[in-house]
Amino acid sequence: MRIVMLIENTAVSSRLLVEHGMSLYIEFEGRVCIFGTGASSKLINNAKRMNLSLENVEAIIIPHNHLAYTGGIDHLVQINPKVRIFALKAADCRPVKKKGPFYSSMGNLSDKIKKHRENFVLFKSFQQVFEGFFLMKNEIEDDLFCITEKTWRVQSGNDYPPDGLEHECFGVLFPYGDRRKGCIILGGCAHCGLPNMIRTVKKNWGDIPVISIVTGLHFMDENPKKLTVDSDFLKRTAEAVREENTGAIYTCHCTGLKGYEELKTYLGTQLQYLQTGEELSF
Repeated sequence: MRIVMLIENTAVSSRLLVEHGMSLYIEFEGRVCIFGTGASSKLINNAKRMNLSLENVEAIIIPHNHLAYTGGIDHLVQINPKVRIFALKAADCRPVKKKGPFYSSMGNLSDKIKKHRENFVLFKSFQQVFEGFFLMKNEIEDDLFCITEKTWRVQSGNDYPPDGLEHECFGVLFPYGDRRKGCIILGGCAHCGLPNMIRTVKKNWGDIPVISIVTGLHFMDENPKKLTVDSDFLKRTAEAVREENTGAIYTCHCTGLKGYEELKTYLGTQLQYLQTGEELSF
């Protein structure tokens, strides 16, 4: 199994493009899928520069309806018109951000669904992508680890109720066939909380080993020098993750470099940063 970071906020080489977005290229059991599509068409350029063919991509996974994950959809469909696009049914919504009396769009997946209706597979809470590759939503309601913002809303006619991130899902892969040998968890921003994601997996598959986790963590504020969470949150998250006895955690994108360094003081070498152009093999 092979996981390549197609694009995120940083890169290992100046030859590769970066942006505030995330996209993973995944080869699994002879099949290819894309997890998140970044914020634009830049992932296409990076794939070419890394000699990764996108013509054989069978599936696209949208972890949630934010612009950082949906920008490359049109370009990937153009390359492979039959590609399947997986997202939660709840992702067919219009998330916005409130600033004063104004609202700005945070996600355009509803427009993509209308445009590529035949490509989309919308599921309620649990979905198989391939044999050994599943998508699910969080099932653990522990707000101690959730990250959202008061300014995030969902447009519903003339109303703008709070966005509870019900449109967020994450992936679970079993790279060794035998599920008792463990899984890999793939996330977008992990708004539901990293410990909750791990516990949801173990709730469904028993106390299986979590070999590795690849996910952003949404610690980075609009000002990259500031964090969306405090030190108590970081410590609490690290302690909960250690209790679950997981393998290496590769973070990226919305975690931010400051957030990564802060969390690393608690998790040490268990936590690594995955840049554009870097690759994992299992």
